[in-house]
Amino acid sequence: MQITIFGGSGFIGQKLSKELINRGHHVTAISRSGKPHDLTTSWSKKVHWLRSDVLTDDHWHPAVKNADWVIDAIGILRENPSKNITYDRFILEPVRIILTYLKTQAMPASFLFISANSAPFPLRKYMDAKLQAEQLIKEQTTKSAIIYPSLVVDKQRFSSVIGAAAINLTKKIPGVNKLVKAYDPISREKLAAEIANVIEGNISPYTQRRT
Repeated sequence: MQITIFGGSGFIGQKLSKELINRGHHVTAISRSGKPHDLTTSWSKKVHWLRSDVLTDDHWHPAVKNADWVIDAIGILRENPSKNITYDRFILEPVRIILTYLKTQAMPASFLFISANSAPFPLRKYMDAKLQAEQLIKEQTTKSAIIYPSLVVDKQRFSSVIGAAAINLTKKIPGVNKLVKAYDPISREKLAAEIANVIEGNISPYTQRRT
């Protein structure tokens, strides 16, 4: 299949591109910076890396028009309004723009959005933005899937490893474990595999929110 990933050079996007390439799919990875300069692995040479900004240009249109699936892996965990880095701009707006373009197509690609299963109170605005994006998707397209990971863990982000260890430890404490029940850590490799499974028509527990 032809698969287009927005945020393809990012934390999740790179691992997902690798998984899909290894499964024999054709991948176009879109990001503002294009292919990461330090990425020289064999699988990365099979990816079509496209430098484009969904918020400011339309160079990405052909990659979406010719795709079987479009994946939105764009996102931020924390805002920085002084640099115009906000949840609305980097979570909601890409969804609005991509869905609007898909509606102009006679045979639009299916759309997959990476949301979140849950988030702690300090990230309430982040979770609200994810929920608003989910609602837009449900209202505007029937050819879609939403994935609900919680904390995505990889040794490249040492803070995620520490966070996962803390969550897993807390889950063993009676009476307190309920507080972190919805924050099940998932490795970056497993998340990529689950997304690939969904695209290939297989069942995944991550297409439902878990409580």
